[in-house]
Amino acid sequence: MASISLVGLSKSQIEELVNALNSDEILHARNGEILRVAEDDAEAVHIAVAVLRNHNKSQSLGQQSKSSSQSDTVRYDVTEMESLARIAMFRQLDREQIAFSLESGIVTADIAAESRIDEIIRDAELAVKDLEESQELAREISRGDRSPACEACGDRPAAEIDLRRQVGMVVIMRSYRAQATLCDRCADQAYKQFQRSTALKGWTGVRSALMNPVVLGVNAFNRNKHRRSLSD
Repeated sequence: MASISLVGLSKSQIEELVNALNSDEILHARNGEILRVAEDDAEAVHIAVAVLRNHNKSQSLGQQSKSSSQSDTVRYDVTEMESLARIAMFRQLDREQIAFSLESGIVTADIAAESRIDEIIRDAELAVKDLEESQELAREISRGDRSPACEACGDRPAAEIDLRRQVGMVVIMRSYRAQATLCDRCADQAYKQFQRSTALKGWTGVRSALMNPVVLGVNAFNRNKHRRSLSD
């Protein structure tokens, strides 16, 4: 478990952070101003805390701008945003040194940065959407509900295939191995290429001559296995 200090965060910010951890089912334990999370989640939480703490420095400036002229500021309600999208948004704002304040889920910033902030929010939400779609695809593939995409052309269905080839020399031989997820067309091309190379270059030397039929046979077996996987 990693320990993260919450010193410098307001009560509402701490509550918002804890609610985000709960909504994302991130295991955590809080003892006063110390938050403990798993090592795998520590980096993301560290970023969120650091960004919130850093932006508190500009909070008073944002409040002054708001009180002096409401038209000089723009406000965003980020309470409905995914926590990962909020973290990505805050991190990008911090990277571009766009000053803003955060209070009770409302982000206040200079209206001059409105168009750029709109882009940052859109990019953050699209990134989280892409991540969620990738995770769902991985779950579907793991359950067997969907085939993975071919690594060569992107077509489906695709399955993993293991191919080998060898180059024979007088005393030694060199062996090559490729493992990839391929569709039927790309796997057939790779299979023919490996078989052709082995058949032409794999006979020089006693050891190579003995092993060459084995390599050719293994490739044929794996290609048939690949076809059966695609059929299934």
